[in-house]
Amino acid sequence: MKPLKNALPPAGDKVLYVFYDFETSQNTEYADEAMLHVPNLVCVQQVCSRCEDAEDACDCVRCGTRRLSFRQDPVG
Repeated sequence: MKPLKNALPPAGDKVLYVFYDFETSQNTEYADEAMLHVPNLVCVQQVCSRCEDAEDACDCVRCGTRRLSFRQDPVG
């Protein structure tokens, strides 16, 4: 992905970083020789300028729950 700007935002109190990862399976065919990516696990972590140096993953007063994960149960 190309950044919108070549400069970082000013390091103030309103910076929020969001990191995410999708684990997918490709078991569903949707076109000739093409498989559909179906997410079965999504992990998200967010940190703000206040909690970015904290070692633990406890909730932050400013940005809330820092780690989330969502899992899709297999069908069948």
